[in-house]
Amino acid sequence: MTATTSDEELVARYRDSRVDSALEELVKRHVPKVRAMIFPMVLDDNAADDLTQETMLRAVRAIDSFEGRSQFGTWLYRIAMNTTHGFLDRKNRSPVVFHAELVDGSDCDITPDRAATDAELLSQIESAIASLSPKLRAAMVLTALQGLSPREASAIEECDESTIHWRVHEARKQLQHKLRDYLS
Repeated sequence: MTATTSDEELVARYRDSRVDSALEELVKRHVPKVRAMIFPMVLDDNAADDLTQETMLRAVRAIDSFEGRSQFGTWLYRIAMNTTHGFLDRKNRSPVVFHAELVDGSDCDITPDRAATDAELLSQIESAIASLSPKLRAAMVLTALQGLSPREASAIEECDESTIHWRVHEARKQLQHKLRDYLS
């Protein structure tokens, strides 16, 4: 397999002859992207790892159902978002708790006051993001963090492009409201 082999060609190669290396290449290509998409949704490293693994297992089990009506990546990211939404629904939309390791500050010139202010701001940002509904958070993750177009995000979220635009607008409005004391 070369880097120029498309995802769709790898899927066809795997389905036609069950060549494990084709499947391995697909997984290797997409695991980092899937995890990068899931993490901001759940804001927890362990949950993101588990959901990434679950997504890839679901995709491998369903690979014969991939019809090629969309790009393989879009199909896979839809599985990732559905898996993540299911996880968040099972948690009954309880607040997300962010588990980040703080920089110890020994290698930089940050004063204790600045470190405390930065930590407070980070905490407020994380709290504001965690308070967004999963649909609003997904729109922000897909467009703002993953850099997907609203059209690509709408394909993944299985909604109209205008809905993605509204969700991003609403998420930004809610974040601005919650962080208004820090946005001056």
